[in-house]
Amino acid sequence: MPNQSIAWLDELSTDLSKRSGSSAARPSMRNVANSVAFLSGGLPDPRELPRDTVVAATAGALELEGEWALQYGPSTGDPNLIAALLDKLARDQGIEAQPENILITAGASQAVGLAARLLIDPGDVVISEAPTWTGAVRRFAAHGAEVREVSVDHDGTNVDELEAVLADLAADGRRASMLYILPNFQNPMGVTTTAERRDRIVALAREHAVPIIEDDAYYDLRYDGPQAETLYTLADGESVIYMGTYSKNMAAGIRLGWAVADAETIARLTALKLEGGTSPFASQVAAEWTRNGTLQAHIELLRTHYRAKRDVMLAALDNAMPEGVRWTRPQGGFFIWVTMPDTVDVTELAGALAAQGVQISAGPGFYHSDSGHHEFRLSYSYPTDDEIINGIEMLGREISQRL
Repeated sequence: MPNQSIAWLDELSTDLSKRSGSSAARPSMRNVANSVAFLSGGLPDPRELPRDTVVAATAGALELEGEWALQYGPSTGDPNLIAALLDKLARDQGIEAQPENILITAGASQAVGLAARLLIDPGDVVISEAPTWTGAVRRFAAHGAEVREVSVDHDGTNVDELEAVLADLAADGRRASMLYILPNFQNPMGVTTTAERRDRIVALAREHAVPIIEDDAYYDLRYDGPQAETLYTLADGESVIYMGTYSKNMAAGIRLGWAVADAETIARLTALKLEGGTSPFASQVAAEWTRNGTLQAHIELLRTHYRAKRDVMLAALDNAMPEGVRWTRPQGGFFIWVTMPDTVDVTELAGALAAQGVQISAGPGFYHSDSGHHEFRLSYSYPTDDEIINGIEMLGREISQRL
């Protein structure tokens, strides 16, 4: 049959759809296993997924709450999961909250998307770290935001640049709709914002009346150093939306995350979440898994496991990278950020590696601007130790040839 015209789609699509563009279907994660070394996406290690304890939690949830696990749920999320999260947040993050301060979402990514829908109209200014999570790059572009980038260094968000951006906006009679920040083991750089900088970030945001979106997906995966207070706690919960997820500490496939904010903000985010309560079944399983102590035990296991994998990758980089290449040394999370000399183009490099079965994440996708052409992200979470070592050796050879 001849292809039907899609002129109507171009004519009738919303501006939001046009800014979002089109996307090919996401390939099956099973295809990743065919790579020589998948050093790209932040997939949890399949060898450490908690299959047995999730099976036990599923049986427990169905036995205790079977009727409600298989029924529609409240718009803000399952009460059992909210109660379990309140305990976890108070114990681990030092966040004291009430049920009306939490919204359960389909991963932290949905929470970021809801915050964008709540706060961004086309033309609004968003302040974002650069580089930053690719999902945020796409969402802010789709909403038509004017993004002002603030660089990230080994101590996290560059607060001097942040102060300058805020001052420039104020001089023009404008203010930002939000400040988007990943303070712990930042994606993609892996760095952590220091306690001193966190204090200044909260003070500057308060001075300029800018809400903070605190994306803290990797909070639990700290391997070294002291844990700094969350921005939410430092701000006493004022004008901060704190976000987390079960994707990194339980399983990505559970598709559960959360937003913590004042009650009115949660009510408005909930109104934008038109599909209603997020997976009551998965929520009941996660609640049972969390409240029976399995979450804490599994986090400790993951910290030991991923710390060792990080060290394998750092040692491999020390051995294989030619002079002039620099990389971060994260205290936690999944990622290492690599910066090459300006003579090496990352798009060409990534293509040559992909042809050999080695996957890396090219830098330009992590910027709102035309940047990152000599940078890339590595992830040590998914591959085996041997795959990390082999992949980094191949990477070192390819960079050396281009230098």
